[in-house]
Amino acid sequence: MGQWGVKSYENDSAAEALDAGFERVHGVIYEDLMDDRNPLSYEQVQQRLADPRTLEASIAALEDSVGPATAPEAWDEETRLALAGIVVRHAELKVAIPEPWRQRAIDWLEQEPIDWHEATARRLRRQKEIDLLRRTAAATGCEPDAGA
Repeated sequence: MGQWGVKSYENDSAAEALDAGFERVHGVIYEDLMDDRNPLSYEQVQQRLADPRTLEASIAALEDSVGPATAPEAWDEETRLALAGIVVRHAELKVAIPEPWRQRAIDWLEQEPIDWHEATARRLRRQKEIDLLRRTAAATGCEPDAGA
């Protein structure tokens, strides 16, 4: 897996799905904003364009990459982390996360085996992501499962 940072969306699968999701929803607008001549950073472009449609389109792009016939329960660790990353990234961008995706991301982050070069940094970041997802549930009035 191409992982370049400790955030769950800083891997090739998540980045490709996010890029595809934003492009599917915003097309030429996204392409223009991502042009090297545009002074906006990648972060600023995502902040400007993220919405529930980009979340769903990014998840659909990830599903397409593993094959739509493959149930999420059968996804490998890399794909599970990518899904969590897509959800976390949208939560960071203040997009409302549907409860099934939010809970799945929390569950998969909690089950993530940490065999990273920077294991401590990843553990801390993972906890921050889980906390963010739990706070988004509280902010929208969704109650986490009793065991969560």
